[in-house]
Amino acid sequence: MKFTRTEINVLNTVRKHGLISRAEISRQIGLSKPIVSKIVSKFVTLGALVEKKRGLSSKKGGKKPILLSFVPDFKYIVALDIGGTKMIAALTDLEGKILEKTNFSTKGIKNKEELFSLVETGIKSVLKIPKEKILAISIGVPGTVSSDDQVIHFIPSFDLRDVHLAEEIEKRFGLPVSIANDVTLNALGELWLGAAKGSKNMFLLSLGTGTGGAFVINGQVYEGSHGMAGEIGYMITSWPHDRISTNGFGSLESWFSGYSFENAFSGKRGKKVNLKEYFDSHKNDEAFRKILTEGCEHLAVALGNIITLFDPDVIVITGGIGYNQYETLIELILPTIRRIVPEEIYQRVTFKRALLGELGVVLGAVYHGQNEILL
Repeated sequence: MKFTRTEINVLNTVRKHGLISRAEISRQIGLSKPIVSKIVSKFVTLGALVEKKRGLSSKKGGKKPILLSFVPDFKYIVALDIGGTKMIAALTDLEGKILEKTNFSTKGIKNKEELFSLVETGIKSVLKIPKEKILAISIGVPGTVSSDDQVIHFIPSFDLRDVHLAEEIEKRFGLPVSIANDVTLNALGELWLGAAKGSKNMFLLSLGTGTGGAFVINGQVYEGSHGMAGEIGYMITSWPHDRISTNGFGSLESWFSGYSFENAFSGKRGKKVNLKEYFDSHKNDEAFRKILTEGCEHLAVALGNIITLFDPDVIVITGGIGYNQYETLIELILPTIRRIVPEEIYQRVTFKRALLGELGVVLGAVYHGQNEILL
């Protein structure tokens, strides 16, 4: 399904306004009425637009204009969020309304075929409608992805390199597939429907198994020249004494990440590490409090550098740890930021907890999946 930029502009004018007449579309985007009518007729035939009701007559009287409305379920998106510990698969309409959702564990993935198989299973679990109704399959992954060729260069959680997931899934389903870093998609989701809606310049910090970030500049997600902007897990915060990266995780992640916290306490207490329990008791657990405080100081140094370099209007914090432990983390992060960043700079930055929670990546994937086709 391919449309011209002019056709997409007409469609998105209707999406933006909800109900709008052909004449108003013509005025909004500077096209002649005959061209607008021709494009609208095409979308009505496809089922993307519908004539809803008649609007008000003009002051001069005459016929009431017919108003047009976008049909969000004329196509659907299959969206996947592949995390370090679990995968969420969902079927949604084009406005992000979830019709089907399933969860799968990703623990134990050891090779590419196991990843391909799990993704295929996830897609099949939500694909409850004919394939011709699917616009695209959109997938977020916890690794570095080239935006040009869609190759996943590295997934630290699974220790997998050079993964051609998009190509493989396209072969198996015969549908367009888009791949992006999960944190980039999370930023898209929060910008589209969440805490950053309406923001001009935003930095999203994702704290979970790993530590990552994403930038929004002038209302657009910035992925960099190669799709890898925001990989802050590799930032250095105490050179030359910083910890050396191990198992693909970066230096900052060795100070703050679910991976590093679990490693620090794994086996020490004779039971499986439960980070929620550690966070719930962090004020009384001296050992964890020390590690958490130190990790937050390094995290604050990284954020301080981002604030002075990027000057965002808002920093949104999300991820399994970031979303669920927001208040605890902010309490530990802000004192260091205030010490290292001039007041006239940091006081202009707003910190927010993400609104979309565990669905942030999925909803960002919904937006990303239709971006090249309809947006």
